[in-house]
Amino acid sequence: MNNRRGFTLIEAIVVTVMVAALAVVLVTRLTGASTRTFDLASEQLGDLVLMYAIRSEFAEEPIGIMVDTERNSVLLMIRRGDRDDGNGGWVRDPSVREVVLPNTIPVTDMEFRADGDWVDPTERPLSSLPGQPRPHIDIMMVSNDPRLERSRRLILMPTAWRPLVRDSLLSEDAAPSRRQVDLDMTGRWQEDW
Repeated sequence: MNNRRGFTLIEAIVVTVMVAALAVVLVTRLTGASTRTFDLASEQLGDLVLMYAIRSEFAEEPIGIMVDTERNSVLLMIRRGDRDDGNGGWVRDPSVREVVLPNTIPVTDMEFRADGDWVDPTERPLSSLPGQPRPHIDIMMVSNDPRLERSRRLILMPTAWRPLVRDSLLSEDAAPSRRQVDLDMTGRWQEDW
């Protein structure tokens, strides 16, 4: 009698299906972690931009957004003290937490625009003066993670408090559009608000 036993075809198929299922779970977990990291960094940056909007309205000092390339972070700055020192009087706002971005979102790849013009906030903050109109700010974040090709724009209108978020995963049609409506011309001036 032959006591040698091998794998049957059914056993080999079952093992292959189990390995494939585990691989799918592992890939999903890894991709989900990258997505959560990107979303968290975007939310933190959105909160910093919100604080910039609030401070630019109510602070008595100039306020600005600055980038620290060594720490891969974004900071909220206030101009205080002597403007002749090395940093122009800009100090970190102690009441707003620094946003340290993950290595997959380098601040050197981020794009900052004020009123449509490119701004480099590494040497000098993207700022607004008290009592002056705030610029239209557009910040683009890009992930360089090969598992997550994604970008997100944070747009702060001059009169808005919270930034609008435009994600590369969402189509432009998915975002609600706003348009100005003349209530007198449309006959809606008597409607309750």
